[in-house]
Amino acid sequence: MSQQSAQKSAMGKWAFKNWYPVYSPAVFNEVLVGEAPAEEAGKLVNRTIGVTLFDITKDLSHLTIKLTFQIDRVEGDKAFTRFKEMELARDYIRSLVRRGSSKVMVIQDVTTSDGAVLRFEVLAVTTYRCSTSRKRGIRAAISSRLSEVTANADFATLVRDAAMGKLSISLMEAGKKIYPLRKAEVMKLKVIRYPTKPGEAKKAEITVAQTQ
Repeated sequence: MSQQSAQKSAMGKWAFKNWYPVYSPAVFNEVLVGEAPAEEAGKLVNRTIGVTLFDITKDLSHLTIKLTFQIDRVEGDKAFTRFKEMELARDYIRSLVRRGSSKVMVIQDVTTSDGAVLRFEVLAVTTYRCSTSRKRGIRAAISSRLSEVTANADFATLVRDAAMGKLSISLMEAGKKIYPLRKAEVMKLKVIRYPTKPGEAKKAEITVAQTQ
């Protein structure tokens, strides 16, 4: 097959696809985040889409927060998603770790009040280089606070608080009681298991910037 014929064949395949608007999960206010092509609606289910929190809030400080959503249902011509993963941009993470400081990592699975299991990866960066024993203390303090704040929280609340930085502030406060910290961030959040208990979908209290 010639290159020209191959191009025509590829164009023909796209001609038969429909484009479906894709919306963020209820916890992120169900805003339009993109479009996805498919020959039929059912083929969209389980497909993922990557955006930044900025795409939802229009807040420039959220450009470094990457979100992955997974399409879990299609209603009419609209595709709706569920939260799958959050991760900070690598360039931003690299900017946090400076010479003369120490890095402390905490990886911990938590179970929400509605039966979901979430895996947190927390990065803490000290103001000055510290000893191994201090690192252990920081790790223990952050782990304890994470267990405390997630004990009675549901899936939507934890995802919202992690994305909007509320959880990072709480973990920072716990860690700096052991040793001065320059920063503490939820570096990554991944869904291991979705909620298993019935509950009403909750929309996040996320402020979306108004455009003129």
